[in-house]
Amino acid sequence: MIPAVRSALPPAPVSAALPAPPPSPSPVPRGRPSWSGLLRISLVAVPVKAFPAVSGASPSHFHLLHADCGQRIQYHKSCAQHGPVTADAIVKGYEYAPKQYVVVEPEDLDQLRPARDKALVIEQFVPLAALEPTFFAGRSWYLLPDGPAAQHPYAVLAEALQETRKAALGRVVLSSQRQLVLVRAAGRLLVVDVLHYPAQVRSRATWETDLPPSAASEAERELARQLIALASTPLDWTRYRDTSAEELAALIEAKVAKQPPPSPADEPVLVLHLMDALKQSIEQARNGTAEPAKSRKPRGRRATG
Repeated sequence: MIPAVRSALPPAPVSAALPAPPPSPSPVPRGRPSWSGLLRISLVAVPVKAFPAVSGASPSHFHLLHADCGQRIQYHKSCAQHGPVTADAIVKGYEYAPKQYVVVEPEDLDQLRPARDKALVIEQFVPLAALEPTFFAGRSWYLLPDGPAAQHPYAVLAEALQETRKAALGRVVLSSQRQLVLVRAAGRLLVVDVLHYPAQVRSRATWETDLPPSAASEAERELARQLIALASTPLDWTRYRDTSAEELAALIEAKVAKQPPPSPADEPVLVLHLMDALKQSIEQARNGTAEPAKSRKPRGRRATG
């Protein structure tokens, strides 16, 4: 029986069926680990350290300015009754009824914080396919063995998870909160993903009940299957690139030069019946073309149906 969890560590959602993105052309400096401690599975303890798997760089950073003079906007804390207040006069309050607050002191919150365990303790193993992507909270870490003695047990665990196609569920203390996490193998590497707790994930049944029964014909389903088969290709991560930073840079450059901003190309809006849309899409996939089909009489924006 795997012992109950006590924890401490950081994690991003990844589908087990998809291959990993290609390695970066130039190695990125790792810097200091975000967390280090023990990965504990029953009586097995592996010293590990965690590094963020996703860059936190933002493509844009704007300031709020006064439109009349261009100076930056400043913010001051103030009370509606007494005006400006200093930082030491501000406390945290919880609204337990409309406009009724109870003050919560820092020492009160300290009592709720879990102990800073230096261990990520595994509770159980589950098939990777059993986890829906909805549970992934969007934070991931790469786990590495911490020291030569940890390399062998780390490799054994990574190989076992890879071969069994299973992942490990556990909990760990991150930022003074106990988080639910998943430990999985990605090649020879262990990855930690932060998960939402089940109570945070809305059941899809609520939305499914609003959908009418399917009225798809067998011919439509067969054409849809053909389209999926023809459009199924090996995953190529080089096709997917975030161009928002480049587009923003072009916009800023045009604004600084007092030139008109670049305008996006207009895309034709097609209005086709579903059967026609499926047949033309299949023909394009067979011919290896990506040109949109021409509709005879565009009649405005409308869903294909």
